Amino acid sequence: MTLTEARDFLRAELLAVAAAAVPGYQGVVTHDVGPVNPDVLSDGSGPDTVCSVTVENGDPAVVDPPGQVAAAAAALTARGWEAEVAPVESGHHRVAARRDGFQITVHGWDGDWRLTLSGQTPRISG
Repeated sequence: MTLTEARDFLRAELLAVAAAAVPGYQGVVTHDVGPVNPDVLSDGSGPDTVCSVTVENGDPAVVDPPGQVAAAAAALTARGWEAEVAPVESGHHRVAARRDGFQITVHGWDGDWRLTLSGQTPRISG
């Protein structure tokens, strides 16, 4: 898989899970960085090997972070991801998922109608 293919796959997965977690709404890509060099802070050498994407979704009339994060976890699992729901910390609801070196984290906060999904591709050398 090329880095472009990995980025496209990740972006499509994030958008699909965002739509499944918030019925009736489509997610919006709010951040799409890549490709980048994850070792830039060490010595800056080497090729760009990862991409990061963030998607947000939400229904302003519905504030249900626990339900939306649970729906995202179910959608991820149904799509072949290994998802783990973290204990709630200070109103922060979160699920982390992995699949073939890809990583996705879903965040929801008490009192906020927005759901944030962030993901990163595995390192791919070209």
